[in-house]
Amino acid sequence: MIFGYCRVSTKEQNLDTQIQQLQSYKCDVIVEEKHTGATLKRPELDKLLNKMLDGDKLIVTRVDRLGRNTRELLTLVEKLQIRGITLFIIELGIEATHRNGKLFLTILSALAENERELLAEKRSAGIKLAKERGVKLGRKGKKKGQVEHAIELWLSNKYTIKEIEKKTDVAKSILYREIQKREIKRNAI
Repeated sequence: MIFGYCRVSTKEQNLDTQIQQLQSYKCDVIVEEKHTGATLKRPELDKLLNKMLDGDKLIVTRVDRLGRNTRELLTLVEKLQIRGITLFIIELGIEATHRNGKLFLTILSALAENERELLAEKRSAGIKLAKERGVKLGRKGKKKGQVEHAIELWLSNKYTIKEIEKKTDVAKSILYREIQKREIKRNAI
């Protein structure tokens, strides 16, 4: 049988492109997963691999759908190879369980892992430098004027919280927190 596996990291992301590619390769079964690749846990992939038999074929769109680092990926390829399962990676156009495909995959995976590590180092250095320069990091707070305006609208008793959120771009949690902090009381209508 031909099995397709597609994965995205968040619930908001879309699998449509991967599914379309897998369908063009005539997969008998396509397994979908919305789970971060940063962890080693991929429950749907594990279930799929447990079902597969000698002679089956696993197709993925890209290498990074299967693993985050070279060791993890090569371990999976080795297990598939031992079980007689072929791994085909659409993006590379290779069967990764064959000797040359495995070599090519090893090199590409190592390069991708190195790139991730390099980006993490750059990010860390940039954050450290910004902190040394006194730059405030993190989400920016609402401008004082926006919060003041939201409180004025709330005190007027003329607007619902949803209307105030739309008019001022101040979330109700921020508005309520500020009202509580200032101990503001609103007159009954």
